[in-house]
Amino acid sequence: MARKKQEEQASPGIVVLYTALMILLLAFFILLNSMGATEESKVRQAYKSLMDSFGFQEGGVKPFTTQTMQSSSAVVAAMNPIDEDYVVLRGMVFENRLDDQVRLLRSQGMRTVVINADMLFAPGSAKLSPNILPFLDEVAAVIKDRAYPLSVYGHTDDEPWRGKGGQDNWTLSAQRALSVVAHLVSRGVSASRLAAFGLAGTQPIASNTTAEGRRQNNRVALVFNADDASQYMIPENDPKPKLDFRGFQFDLMEQPNPEE
Repeated sequence: MARKKQEEQASPGIVVLYTALMILLLAFFILLNSMGATEESKVRQAYKSLMDSFGFQEGGVKPFTTQTMQSSSAVVAAMNPIDEDYVVLRGMVFENRLDDQVRLLRSQGMRTVVINADMLFAPGSAKLSPNILPFLDEVAAVIKDRAYPLSVYGHTDDEPWRGKGGQDNWTLSAQRALSVVAHLVSRGVSASRLAAFGLAGTQPIASNTTAEGRRQNNRVALVFNADDASQYMIPENDPKPKLDFRGFQFDLMEQPNPEE
C-alpha cells in the first residue's frame, strides 16, 4: 500500500518533467528557426546535449531516414516536399557518417546540402569520383519524383587553376556543377528541374590562407528554395470556376476577351 502511494506521488513529478521538456524543446526549435542560417551538425549537437541533460541515453532519438519516414505509423504534421526530402537527406548524411564531408544548412527560406569537392572529384578534375556515386544515387532516389526546382552551385578556392585550353576556376566550378546535374539526370531526375552555376572563388566560406580553408571552399552546393515549394501544394484550379451557394453550383459566365 505504501509503495502504491509513493508511485502515485511520484507520477505528477514525471508529468511535470516531460511537460517542461516539451516546452523547452519547442522554444529551442523556435529559436533555431528564427536564426538567419543554421548548420544541422550544430543543431544535432545542441539537441543531444539537451536530451542528455534530461537523462535520455545515446541512440534514444534516431534521425529520420527513408525507411523511418515510410514505416512510421505516427501522425505527423504536413510538410512541403522540399522540407520532407531535406529531412530524409539529413538522415542519410548522419546514418552514413558523412558529417565531416557533407554540411547541411537551413535558413528561413533555403535548404542547402554542401558537399566537399575532395569527396566528389580528384584535385583539379570535374569527373565524379566512384566513391560519391552511391550517395548521389540516394539523393536522386529521394528527389526524382518531385516537381520543385533544384540549383547546383560549383565553388573553388582563390588559387589560380589552369586546365587544358586555358580553362580557369570559372570553367572548373561550372563543369563540376554540371557533372552533378548530369548524374542526377542519369538517375531519373528531370533535367527541366535542374540548373547548374559556376561561381569560381567568389563566395568563400572559410579563409583561403590555410589548406583546411581552401578545402572547405572547394565544394558543390545543392540549394532547395523552400519559399518556392508552396506552389506545389496548391491543387490545380478548375478550368471552369463555379459558384457554390448553399449546396447549389452555378457555372460562372466566361469573361469576354478584350482582344477579340
